[in-house]
Amino acid sequence: MCEIGGMLRVAREETGRSIREWARELNIKSDFLLALEECRFEDLPEAVLAKGHLRRYAEALGLDPEPLLAQYPVRPTFTPPSVISPRKRKRRTAWWLWLLLLLLAAGGGLAWWLTAQSRPAPQPEIELSQPPPPPPPPAESRLRVTTEPAGAVVWLDGFRLGEAPVEGSFSPGTRQLRVEAEGYQAFTKEITLEPGGESNLKVSLKPLPREEPAPAAPDAGEQLTLRFTERAWVRVTTPDGRKLYEGIPRVGSEQTYQLPVVVRTGNAAGVQVIINGEDRGPLGGEGLVVERRFPAP
Repeated sequence: MCEIGGMLRVAREETGRSIREWARELNIKSDFLLALEECRFEDLPEAVLAKGHLRRYAEALGLDPEPLLAQYPVRPTFTPPSVISPRKRKRRTAWWLWLLLLLLAAGGGLAWWLTAQSRPAPQPEIELSQPPPPPPPPAESRLRVTTEPAGAVVWLDGFRLGEAPVEGSFSPGTRQLRVEAEGYQAFTKEITLEPGGESNLKVSLKPLPREEPAPAAPDAGEQLTLRFTERAWVRVTTPDGRKLYEGIPRVGSEQTYQLPVVVRTGNAAGVQVIINGEDRGPLGGEGLVVERRFPAP
């Protein structure tokens, strides 16, 4: 297995979640995530979208995506010398066909000369038909997306297109559209781009419901507050394994728990630890998978 797939698989197994669970959370087809872990790059879409999948998957697992993107194979744009292009193959086939016809004609002429006295026979005519030309590649489809509010981030098959309004030409087919904006519910929809067609979509995002303040913890005992300064997957459980939370919190948000608890994260640098108001710093280094127990006083 190549290094890209190995790092992704190990990081995912550290999270204790399956490929299907991550595919649902990231809105990426599970076949694409499996192809990345198995380094089957030929089963992925065009490179620009495949790299978008790789970046989102790596960031969700708490990995630095840049070293992985640097190792992504570059698909050759030339025809290797050992490979015969369709045009050359057609010419070679035609040359052999003409040679075969010449040999058949010569053999027929010799047979006619030998039997002309006893059984003359007219030479049959051979008609050649040219194969039909290959069909042209499907025309690209134009897509334009506007949002309310303006400036929302638009993703297509996991590739970040930019802030709305955005537009461009893409290969036809079924695609996954996702629109995100701070303070609004994410919008996800499967769209179909027709060959040579043009699609104009306007997405109106719904505001997130206001978060109710968490109930105050009892005075007795220590409190642990997790402040999320970067995007990071995190799981919080009790010492006996009962899950209190699992997911990727919004950057800038905080969560408070009564000790004792166990905290596990895929990006230790993005999780700040505060105990009874005292800042204890991050859980660990950038991109590290860390599990730490916080016992009761």
